Amino acid sequence: MAEPIPSGTEDYLYQRPERTPHRPLRGKTSLKLVRDRKQVAELYRSHWRRALRSAAQVCRLSLFLAAGTVWTVNQHQPKYGQPAGLLRLPAPVIDAARASEDPFRIAQVLRRYTKNGDVADSIARAVVSEGRKRKIDPALLLGVMLVESDNLNPRARSFVGARGLMQVMPFHRGSFGCKSSDLYGIESNICHGVGVLADNIKRAPNLRVALQRYNGCVTGSNTPNCSSYSGKVMRLTSKTAAQLRSVGTQAQD
Repeated sequence: MAEPIPSGTEDYLYQRPERTPHRPLRGKTSLKLVRDRKQVAELYRSHWRRALRSAAQVCRLSLFLAAGTVWTVNQHQPKYGQPAGLLRLPAPVIDAARASEDPFRIAQVLRRYTKNGDVADSIARAVVSEGRKRKIDPALLLGVMLVESDNLNPRARSFVGARGLMQVMPFHRGSFGCKSSDLYGIESNICHGVGVLADNIKRAPNLRVALQRYNGCVTGSNTPNCSSYSGKVMRLTSKTAAQLRSVGTQAQD
């Protein structure tokens, strides 16, 4: 082994495993002359290896923190795919989202407004189908329908010519990809009505304006007191949502 290189009073020398002398260390140290190869290797490991080890530790810590952040964000994601759409509706409607997608429950609620069970069943199936297609809660569709035709008469006709359950104007006939143009048919009328409502929701700045436009209440001059239309719809929507929840509770009992 190489001899220590003199470097002043009480200076000592370590030596690398490859038997080449390292620079002298000033002052006293805990070792005077190291002969153990492993001990020297540990003490004089290359700086770049230490740097790589430190960088690896930093990377592992960063990945751990990033994974924790992603997990936290995932735990707080909204339950619904379209939370902004739900914000338009009152809390009871949001709570009854699942109930309003059940045709059986809807039919049970509709039987409170019509004695014709077949009509109630047909309406329930249609509002669920069209609601899913247009991404509109069926409870809102029922709210519109009950304002337009409170006795759920498929043959209803207004003094301005609007027809059926959702009081669709004839000039909409044949639009929105509906299978039939018969506005007195339950499925066809609901298909057209939901299409008109969805188009208004898409174009309007909020749900209230969309409902006003569905009613044709743009300037407020075509129908007396039409400005109250959206409020009536939302009240009936909330009422229907509560009734749907009630049906669900009775079924569980």
